[in-house]
Amino acid sequence: MPAPRHAVSLVVMSILAQIQAQRPTTRATLFESCAYAAQAVIATTLVIGLYRWMGAGSAMWAAVSAVLVLQPRFHHSLAASAIRVIANLLGAGIGVIITLAVPHRILAEVIALTLIVLVCEFGRLDAGVRSACASVLIITMAPGSLIERGIERATAVCVGCAVALTLQFALYGLLRLSKGQTGSPLGPSVDAE
Repeated sequence: MPAPRHAVSLVVMSILAQIQAQRPTTRATLFESCAYAAQAVIATTLVIGLYRWMGAGSAMWAAVSAVLVLQPRFHHSLAASAIRVIANLLGAGIGVIITLAVPHRILAEVIALTLIVLVCEFGRLDAGVRSACASVLIITMAPGSLIERGIERATAVCVGCAVALTLQFALYGLLRLSKGQTGSPLGPSVDAE
């Protein structure tokens, strides 16, 4: 029976070879991974605390947004955040409008998905199309009031992105100070690090 195990092992290794980053694991990459993990934990904790303090509902989508926009460099997070906010606002808006206009739920979902993909295409928002589609589906498929779902989704994305950006701005500011550097994390010297 060793042959089937060997075949399964080869298939698994072949799949991993296609999806794994083509780089070695080093101290630097391990440090970046640990830093990302710490940022994700801190951002999630801050979002949950903020939602509890505000007496708001579930912090799930805000936490997801915060973790998704975290990037190794602040300006990458800023770009990811802008794309995520714009795409989600477009998706939520189109989802609400189409669902209000089309009484049949499945047909509304189909039309809204098609429309958001076309809006992203014409707006050249390639990096945001998946987020926009997810937002449409969350709005059109989730239970509860349609308008409330739209507002909750838009708020959660904005709060999550704001928390992640604030956290990264503060952390990169502290990192720059610890290295004796001055200036904004948005400045060109960040890329030179």
